[in-house]
Amino acid sequence: MSTLPRRVLIVGAGLAGARCAEMLRAQGFNGRITIVGDEAQPPYERPALSKSLLAGIRDEHQILLRKPSFWAEREIDLVLSTRVAAVDIATRTATIESGTTFVWDALVLATGATARPLPGQVPEGVHTLRSLSDALALRDELAPGVRLVVVGAGFVGTEVASTALALGVDVVLVEAGEGPLERVLGGEVSSLLAERYRSYGIDLRLESRLSHFLTDSTGRLRAVALTDGVLLPCDVAVVALGAVPESPAIVGLTKGGAVETDACGRTAVPGVYACGDVASAWRPALGLTVRVEHWTNAAGQATAVAHSILGDNVPHDELPYFWSDQFGLRLQHVGHAERWASAEIDGGLDSFAVTYRGADGQPLATLLANRTDEIGAVRQLLTDARLAA
Repeated sequence: MSTLPRRVLIVGAGLAGARCAEMLRAQGFNGRITIVGDEAQPPYERPALSKSLLAGIRDEHQILLRKPSFWAEREIDLVLSTRVAAVDIATRTATIESGTTFVWDALVLATGATARPLPGQVPEGVHTLRSLSDALALRDELAPGVRLVVVGAGFVGTEVASTALALGVDVVLVEAGEGPLERVLGGEVSSLLAERYRSYGIDLRLESRLSHFLTDSTGRLRAVALTDGVLLPCDVAVVALGAVPESPAIVGLTKGGAVETDACGRTAVPGVYACGDVASAWRPALGLTVRVEHWTNAAGQATAVAHSILGDNVPHDELPYFWSDQFGLRLQHVGHAERWASAEIDGGLDSFAVTYRGADGQPLATLLANRTDEIGAVRQLLTDARLAA
């Protein structure tokens, strides 16, 4: 674009959308900024949903990214409880479900992802966890002695199981694979985590799949049925089978549900950008286009998009990083390793480090458990290895 835009429309009021708007103002942009979000709440910390908010340690006001007055003070228009129904590239307009149309010069897609939907009718007592309203509804059901079945031992499922257990809930954790977090962290680490979960009192059912739900005469959940015929009586269930990108209403812009961008968040359509969980971005250092569903990535991509809108090239190419708190462990993962030749584990159940190496012996990623003081050195080691490759 030959001139800077005057009207920026951001679709999605999560961390990525909020950070992009903040950065635009911080960099001196004085045009109109509108954020349209489908939830009723202003931007908030999504990682807290399965941890501190679910545990009751923090409430919905304490997890807001900014005070409610912040947005008006910076002349950022928040349009909440609203979905964008259609986008017209030719006229540079976006229409919301009420029929109102927004005109934009720059469009930022920060629509995030949604919990993978369940087929068929879902009875009362069965939950997914992706939004603040999801978390509040689940929190209302968790009390000492309640029987909970969690289906899916990824990060959301294991964090919910950990939080619920600390609340005095009886937890059964069901996983279709051979171990928790196995796809991301590998079999050796998965076995270590499985041992720790069981030591905390989790009933861990591996290589087990959800078949259907059983209900009582009122339609309320009473049991989860597995495909092997096992029935798990329960009062509440959480289905955590991953998330899918919330595809925007632009034909031809998505691939596999995600929006592909360059390292600066630009899509193939001039004036249209994407960041956060919906974006699959080019990482020069990795030589890959990857979609990363984590907090630091959303923030970094949003910053890159803001700079792009202002005509600057500031690519987001940091080492991927994510963390998880569960069962007394602070897990921190740095780097990117979809495949690895070896995983070297140092330590035991309470504190360990895992180095993932490629076939050439070079480190690709590292997982730290309760070793927060080592994160800086690990990040530097991986950065140096990447530069030397």
